Amino acid sequence: MGLEMREIEAFLAVAEELHFGRAAERLTLSTSRVSNLVRTVERRAGTPLFERTSRRVRLTPSGEHLFAELRAAYIRIEQAVAEVREAAGQGGKVLRVGFSTTLPEKVPPALVEAFEDRFPAARIVQSAHPTVDLFDWIGEEGRWPVDVFVTWMPVESAPLPELVVEPVLQRTPRAVMMAVDHPLAGGAAVHVEDLAEYELIYPSLPKWYGDAWAPAVTPAGRKLSFRRPDSRYIEDVLPLVAEQRLVHLTFSSLLDAYHRPGVVVLPLLGLPSMPIRPVWAAATRNALGRSFVDEAAAFAWAAGWLADGPAAAPR
Repeated sequence: MGLEMREIEAFLAVAEELHFGRAAERLTLSTSRVSNLVRTVERRAGTPLFERTSRRVRLTPSGEHLFAELRAAYIRIEQAVAEVREAAGQGGKVLRVGFSTTLPEKVPPALVEAFEDRFPAARIVQSAHPTVDLFDWIGEEGRWPVDVFVTWMPVESAPLPELVVEPVLQRTPRAVMMAVDHPLAGGAAVHVEDLAEYELIYPSLPKWYGDAWAPAVTPAGRKLSFRRPDSRYIEDVLPLVAEQRLVHLTFSSLLDAYHRPGVVVLPLLGLPSMPIRPVWAAATRNALGRSFVDEAAAFAWAAGWLADGPAAAPR
């Protein structure tokens, strides 16, 4: 339709006031100017939007539909502008951003630098936390040690109203960790179908998250066998892999942060890549955090992070 903002504002004002004179006063315009703007909207829409009589003004069915759509969009625009204005004016304010300890090395510094370049008056206090810590924070309203947490998150939305999951920043190919003398360790890669013959580690995570991380069956329908050890952190998992010959489903960047003799990490074929997303507590969201999430998404897109890696391959 190609409407201009002044035309939208005039239409919305008349639709809310149902009176051209009151709408004109509200917009500090003449009544004739408001009438002309509304007629322009009707011409662009190709249909009457108001029924006008000497006694009253009311919306037509088409006008009611357009009002509902434009009003919702206008509110979103106003909110976005207000949030950006608030964030841009928060000189000296601090944003606490946490990063999972096992993320690829380049992710935290790149996101921090992108945000601080865009908002030089704000300051980020950066911290590192194991992925499992997120599930200790959930339910602790207002007691998160960070405002935003960038972590591995395999689902688009969590079955928890207090946890807000944001869009994907990067997808990292899956990998498998095993002892160097494991029967599958000698190849260049491992296919998930071959794991059905071995025992895997099920992460100490909520079921809705753990099942997305470590599926119960392969794409071909073969059942995977899991052991659920009392191990919450990667430091606990490493000796289980090295000494007990268990297999750990992970991602290709793990050895950026962790190295241990006797353990090898190989590409895992047949499973989708693992998404990295920002998450935060619904009760503690703020404009500066919103700006960080938006800037992170813009940077990830511009940097080409959203391209999937070679996570799956035909069997």
